[in-house]
Amino acid sequence: MRREVREAEGRRARDARLALAALLALSLVANLALSVGLAGREAVTVLVPAVSGPMWEVGSTWAGRGYLEATARTAVTTLLTLTPENAGHVREAAARMSHASARGAIGAWVASEAERMARRDLASAFYPWRVEADPDTLAVEIAGELVTWIGAEEAARERKTYRLTFRIDGGRLGLLRFEDLKEEQ
Repeated sequence: MRREVREAEGRRARDARLALAALLALSLVANLALSVGLAGREAVTVLVPAVSGPMWEVGSTWAGRGYLEATARTAVTTLLTLTPENAGHVREAAARMSHASARGAIGAWVASEAERMARRDLASAFYPWRVEADPDTLAVEIAGELVTWIGAEEAARERKTYRLTFRIDGGRLGLLRFEDLKEEQ
């Protein structure tokens, strides 16, 4: 009787070990399948704007049209809305939004513009009205009006078009180039 009980308990223990081994093997296969599946996918960051509107998506090498347009509008407005008083803020903002390889050149441009404006008591603001983004090249053209003041008096109002080129590194969109294309008539 004892022998039969021991043999029955041995069979139950063996069956339990086999069931656990089968479950462990199934778990390993499932984890391997998930790992292979996730490794082949690109990470996408979804940004929800603070105001109502569509969500923005940014991948490791691409950005959605809406995100590019909003980023370019913010960048050009920040860089061209410049006064001697806000020059430090604009320099810091330019450093944060620029790609590492362009940070020095864009910062130097902001510093020289701020110095020029301070000498002549100038201030400027840019008002965009047309934004066209190309997600394939990460380039954006923005047309708008650049208004300049000397002291409190408006000195000039020009229609301008700018081209902004971006680059994505590590999921971060950075301003690579900022260029004045032409003066619109």
